[in-house]
Amino acid sequence: MPVKLRLKLSRIDDKYNVEVIAYANSGFIASEAQLLVPNYIVIEKLKLDEICKPITITKYLADGSRTTLHCYKNSIYVEVITEDGSSRKVLATVLSSSSRYVLISDYLLSELGICIIDAREGIWCFRDELGKKFRASIL
Repeated sequence: MPVKLRLKLSRIDDKYNVEVIAYANSGFIASEAQLLVPNYIVIEKLKLDEICKPITITKYLADGSRTTLHCYKNSIYVEVITEDGSSRKVLATVLSSSSRYVLISDYLLSELGICIIDAREGIWCFRDELGKKFRASIL
């Protein structure tokens, strides 16, 4: 099972928020904290078009192909929700796509303090818990 985390996404003005299950994807390489989300979350749940105009960007995928995405720069705060608390909030850029999955970039994983212990088994922890606690993926 891959590492899946429960995230709370809050629009920067805190007017709307939503909880989602996201895949920790260290293969999603970014130069800033980015979160790839399905279009319906951007449009229906967070209404990001109300606060910023998206720009269109081209992103290269792991297989070398290209895709076009809508980019909402620094439009949300992201935090990991666990059974015993939450991480700090991190300002992130949203990439909107037709994907049905939410993906966390390598940069955002690092900013959230996420360490993947076993990618196949879905075991992870926060950086300050290394060697002390193991957490299981959300089912």
